[in-house]
Amino acid sequence: MAETNDDKAPASEPVPVPVPKKKAPRKRRRWIGIVLQWIGIPVLCVIALAAGLVIGYVYIGKQPMEDVYEIETWRHLYDLVFSET
Repeated sequence: MAETNDDKAPASEPVPVPVPKKKAPRKRRRWIGIVLQWIGIPVLCVIALAAGLVIGYVYIGKQPMEDVYEIETWRHLYDLVFSET
């Protein structure tokens, strides 16, 4: 069987190159990540502190919930822990 030149693609035709789609700028995504780190991590720490105070004082210590966020409660606790006696 003899092949003809009609079956083969000519070598002179350029191969089409796919055009890449536009993406969001990398600087913008990086900036958003940095902002989330600087704001999100401290916010999560404050939430964890509040949850820990409630768990420790109310559920473990069997004290009323109203006293958890009063400064007098924590001053009294500090005085008990760091007293000279």
